[in-house]
Order: sequence, then structure tokens, then C-alpha cells
Amino acid sequence: MSTSSATEAKKAPLGGRFVGGAANYIDERTSVSGLVKELGRKIFPDHWSFMLGEIALWSFVVVLLSGTFLTFFFQASMVETHYTGAWLPMRGIPMSAAMESTLHISFDLRGGLLVRQIHHWAA
Repeated sequence: MSTSSATEAKKAPLGGRFVGGAANYIDERTSVSGLVKELGRKIFPDHWSFMLGEIALWSFVVVLLSGTFLTFFFQASMVETHYTGAWLPMRGIPMSAAMESTLHISFDLRGGLLVRQIHHWAA
């Protein structure tokens, strides 16, 4: 059995009461809530076609994050090297350092191929 009664009101934290009181005070003095509500409808419209813009935005964010990760391991150099990585069919074949670093990301780096594919499909 509980020692507290059901009619006892829960007290809000001091920060919540202060912010709520300040917002009510400003709204009573300036009646800004109607303007904020109207602008909120324009900023976040209800039509489904605006979701396409959100998809484009989040795809761009994914491209930025995955591209930043890939930048740490990619070498943009045309110097000729011989592949010495884990993929046996390509071992010993002469190629550019850029191609070797791409193969290193794909086959030697844990999760590298997944990040490359995420970057590719988000673009």
C-alpha cells in the first residue's frame, strides 16, 4: 500500500515553473502566441510533398558524415603502387595509390564497404 495520497499534486521543478511563468507573462503582455502559431504553420506545412525536401536534407547530412569518414582514409594520389591488401585476386597488380586506398577502405577497414555504399546511395 502506498503512503502518499492520490490527491497530492506533483510539484513541477523550479526551472519548469520559471520558464512557463515567463512564457505566460510575455504572452499576456504581447500576445505573441498567435503570431508564433501562424509562422509555425508556414515553417512546417502539412502537405506530403514537403517530405521530399526533408529526405533530400537528411540525405545530404548522411553524405557529409560518411564523406568525412571516408576522407580520413582516402589518398588522392596518382602515384603507381602495387596492391598488398587482403583481396587476393588483386594482390601484386600495379595501380594508383587512389585505387589502392579505395580497395583498402573496402576490404581492410572494418565497415568500410558499408560506409562507401551508404555514401554512394545517399548521394
